[in-house]
Amino acid sequence: MAGSSPASGDAFDPVRQHLRDPSHDLDVGPGWRQLVVECHEAVVAEFPEYELLAVKQKWATLAFQAFPRPWKPGGNWTTAEYSRLHAVTGAFADRSEAICERCGAEGSLRENRPVHRVLCDRCEPLVPGHGPL
Repeated sequence: MAGSSPASGDAFDPVRQHLRDPSHDLDVGPGWRQLVVECHEAVVAEFPEYELLAVKQKWATLAFQAFPRPWKPGGNWTTAEYSRLHAVTGAFADRSEAICERCGAEGSLRENRPVHRVLCDRCEPLVPGHGPL
């Protein structure tokens, strides 16, 4: 979650364990927290040792950026494995296009602001154009 420090017992703890750089934060709004956990669970089911690079909102969708396993010089996964990982994370990116990043309700793309976001009608006026959720 943007701007928050990791708390012990947080639902993101299992996700954070896969971060390449443990100092990175998971930069999504509270409405996408459950989506991130579900994405992690789907990825870990197929790639138990996956390496997480970043979790963020990018172009108004969930970007769950990962490798099938920790990176080594020259790579250590097949094109098929990477394609499968991308298919799994892509399904969650697609789902995020209809989920309010602030509250988790049904939302839609809001292009009337400098930073495009998926928000519901109730949250849209509450979220500043450039600011945090």
